[in-house]
Amino acid sequence: MKEDNLHCDAQRSLRQAGLSRTPQRVTVLDILIHAERPVTVSDLMKRVNGNLNINKVTVYRIVSTLKQKGIIREIPTNDGINYYEMACVHNPVHPHFYCRSCKTMHCLEPLPVSNVLDWFAGPHNYTIEEINIGLSGLCEKCQK
Repeated sequence: MKEDNLHCDAQRSLRQAGLSRTPQRVTVLDILIHAERPVTVSDLMKRVNGNLNINKVTVYRIVSTLKQKGIIREIPTNDGINYYEMACVHNPVHPHFYCRSCKTMHCLEPLPVSNVLDWFAGPHNYTIEEINIGLSGLCEKCQK
């Protein structure tokens, strides 16, 4: 899905956000940068503990900080499960499909939202901080 030369750099992203580049933050961010699809904190825990022993509270704090700084975005589901992905030029805002059976999140093709953004920036003068477009149902595998 993503090619190595199209990825953000964890060290640079943290530095630009004014965050210290701890091994824990770099590891979590590297996992998010190279993830093929949005991941949950549980997914992060499985992948992190193969590289570095970090507890769940630390991962939640890191994810919260990265979200607050706009480095990653959160994708909530109706099941109360939150997924996370990079919020960068290499990963523009796009809709997601959540399978309610196997609990997987799939990225869909980006929608051209420029017209919508232009409309909101017009005479209404809204400030858009977040756009979420989510679909849910059964994936192809779970339909069988």
